[in-house]
Amino acid sequence: MSTSSRVRMTVLDNSHSMRTTTTSLTQIRRERLAEERRRAEQLREHTLRTKTLLAEAHLEAGPDHVDNNYHDLTTDYEQWVGDDGEETVDGTLFSKAVSKHRQDKRTRTQRNHHANAAWTQQIPALVEAYLRWRHGPESHRHGADEPSHHTFSVSGVGIMDFSPHLLIQQQDNEVANAALLRHGFLGCSPVQPTVAIRLECLELYHQIRRRQSSFGIQTFTKVLCALHNVTYSSSLRVQFSTAFDIYLNMLRNIHSRVNQALGRDPINWRMNGACPCCSFEQSDEPKLDPRRLHSMDGNHSAKQIDGSGSTDPCVFVSNFFLADAAVERFKDDVRSRPVDRILNRNDNCTENWTAARAVEENKVLVFEQTGIFIMACRHGFVECIAEMKRSGELTKYGLAAINRMLDVCGKDQGLGHDIGCTSRKTVTSSSIGAKAQEHNLVIAVNAFHGYAHNRRCQLAHHPLYLEGFGIEDLEMCERIFSSSNSACGIIRHASYFHWVQYLDLHFDQWDKDKYIELSNFLRNNYAQALHMIEEYTPLLNEFKTCKSLTNHTFFQWREEESEFLANLALEPPSDTIAVAYVEELEKLQRAEATYGSMTGVPFLTYMPASFTSSSGLTSQARRSSKNAEAELLAALRHLRLQMNVVEDFERRHGIDQRWEVSDPRYHQAREYSGQRHFVRVVEELEGLVVQRMFELSKANLSGTGYKMRKYISKAITRRSGAIRTALEKYNTLAPLQVLPRPTLDYVDVIGYASLGEFELLKYSRHDLITKPWAVPENREMAVKFFKVLRSHEEIRRLNVEIGRLGAWVQFEDQQMLSVIDSLRDEGSMMLAAEVQREYAERHRINNLHRVRLHRTADLTGYSGPPPPLVLHKQALIADSDNEDDDEDSDLHDEASRLANVISHIVQQ
Repeated sequence: MSTSSRVRMTVLDNSHSMRTTTTSLTQIRRERLAEERRRAEQLREHTLRTKTLLAEAHLEAGPDHVDNNYHDLTTDYEQWVGDDGEETVDGTLFSKAVSKHRQDKRTRTQRNHHANAAWTQQIPALVEAYLRWRHGPESHRHGADEPSHHTFSVSGVGIMDFSPHLLIQQQDNEVANAALLRHGFLGCSPVQPTVAIRLECLELYHQIRRRQSSFGIQTFTKVLCALHNVTYSSSLRVQFSTAFDIYLNMLRNIHSRVNQALGRDPINWRMNGACPCCSFEQSDEPKLDPRRLHSMDGNHSAKQIDGSGSTDPCVFVSNFFLADAAVERFKDDVRSRPVDRILNRNDNCTENWTAARAVEENKVLVFEQTGIFIMACRHGFVECIAEMKRSGELTKYGLAAINRMLDVCGKDQGLGHDIGCTSRKTVTSSSIGAKAQEHNLVIAVNAFHGYAHNRRCQLAHHPLYLEGFGIEDLEMCERIFSSSNSACGIIRHASYFHWVQYLDLHFDQWDKDKYIELSNFLRNNYAQALHMIEEYTPLLNEFKTCKSLTNHTFFQWREEESEFLANLALEPPSDTIAVAYVEELEKLQRAEATYGSMTGVPFLTYMPASFTSSSGLTSQARRSSKNAEAELLAALRHLRLQMNVVEDFERRHGIDQRWEVSDPRYHQAREYSGQRHFVRVVEELEGLVVQRMFELSKANLSGTGYKMRKYISKAITRRSGAIRTALEKYNTLAPLQVLPRPTLDYVDVIGYASLGEFELLKYSRHDLITKPWAVPENREMAVKFFKVLRSHEEIRRLNVEIGRLGAWVQFEDQQMLSVIDSLRDEGSMMLAAEVQREYAERHRINNLHRVRLHRTADLTGYSGPPPPLVLHKQALIADSDNEDDDEDSDLHDEASRLANVISHIVQQ
């Protein structure tokens, strides 16, 4: 229909009377568009007037009003009630509904920034209020002695109790959360809290999270919802998380004040103070070399997804983690590593390790943090941590940790790393090489990981053969990771702030646990060293008497073996050329034999059936003739090509006369070629056994998921079959060697992997069996000799560390009491009360150390300093109860199993 057609319509005018009129469709459309423009103009005027009023209100309230005092009502109201403002059907938990609130047009990042700024401004006041609630008199807690200025209502959430309308008295110049703290609550928003969590509830989760890092906030919030008959929603977790973050912030602030009062350096305390057995040196103690023992390693479990929590602007400052600048200064040192590997192709023992083939930087795109690289002392205290960002285990992380250790700990340090042989070369060629040499840094391979290195590397870098390392296995990082892996699953999608915060919380509790176990560590190591001396010394004395040997003989054997392996590290060029020449001659012989077999028959034979009556040969006969001709031409081309290869080889290597099969040089090279094949079979067998050993150890690690455990189980099964196949190849070739090698069964192979015997199987052509250090019995006794030697060193080190711990428990108790008196004299009563609380905890633990040191002194063969006096009989009872206590089994049982595996391997 045309738009110009006229229509009749009836309308209702303003006087509510009916009116009939005639108009066109075009006119109707014009009137509708004019009405829409009018309404849009009214909306713009209304918006402009609203913005003007808000700007005037902002000027009247002051510039800080919006940033610090605006409260996002959706955080504490809407999330706990229905979308329509009604209370949820299943309970009235935490808050009453609000009917109206203005629309917040800020982004989530802006809201988080404003909230964090408001919390940061309040922290000093909240800390003071918390200390008054914790240590002040009852009247100060609730403000009974001060007039109330304002009263507001919140919903209070406890462990078993819930108050939907809790009245809080707020005083003049007091923030709302400070008033809540006086009543034992902490709000979930900074300015206008309507939901508050009891401090006892926050502290309960704090202690649970410290001791079980996999127990997340979501789980605990669901527990609270179940206790209060409320349906869980993610908003509840967000509110509890906010309150818990502020609670941890207050505790860290208080702990920082305590450390400052005790004179503890916040930057270097972790590395040079947390472990008294390492750092509390005494003036009259014997000198140790190395002075201290450390270990370092990387772990890829603690990942964080790129972009997680991108709207959270908070930055967590941890005294565990190295600054980015301290790590990135060694970024250029990494570029020399590929060159180092090319120049040292024969030192291939690190090819078994992921750390030696680390992924380059910026190659990992999914994760922002790909793991952590830690350094710890031999007693288990975490000294420093570096974040691995978008990369594998690059050398810059190890160099940064080593540089920090040298700056803080000084000279004569011992360090263990799973690729210690490569790390030693890397440090030498890095920018801190001169410093490391000046500080007499010694880098070793870890005891358990060392058995995957070749025998030559073990003799040079394994702690069993390094003076001063005692019986320390340097595997503490693996035990730490077996515990920290439990925290990694729930922080992978967390913001960077929470990723660092919860790792810091986990390792802080780990260090506290290590301090409690410190005296047990000393006692267990002392007993282990005495046991080795008692068990192996009579055997060694009898062996040396029967063989007419001295202690110097064992050192001489080690030097001879090391020299032998060093001489075999590079294959003589003449042997390589001879083997290659014989291989080419054998190829020529096969080519000649193939061509000769084809030309031995001078003509083709055809039968009458091969012909047709009209066209000669049949199609099948013609195809056979062409195939025979093609095979002959191919054999001829291959023969000519191989003749050219042999002639070119002879010309390049100056061989004037071709070797015949009867030539002695031909027989010698062919024999050596057979041995090379045997060596490759032995290396294949060794590699399979080593991989199986580490798969078995990985199966014991805590935090290994179901899929990974299933994969490892299948890999172990496949590896066992592959080992048996490789073992059959070895047993087939072993009797064919010039000096026949012994055949092996499965049990023998596992033992060879532990003792590094595979190197001895490879070199039968060098009359190795005739050397005394290659005899199995002699090698076994040599290992026992070095274990006894290291055990005596361990006892000397333990005597020093026991003296340090005994002096420390006395010093710390006296220091804390002195600081408490000083703070009280200064009028800092709240801080003095907090130090008093810290003293009560540490004094209880120190009494346990005194008891355990007394029990160590009761060991038969003890030669250390006298233990400190036991101050309380309760400590004796508590330690007796702890001997059968299994409270940490759920957290550390996997670490203990891994330690047992390591100890079993090392003690074989």
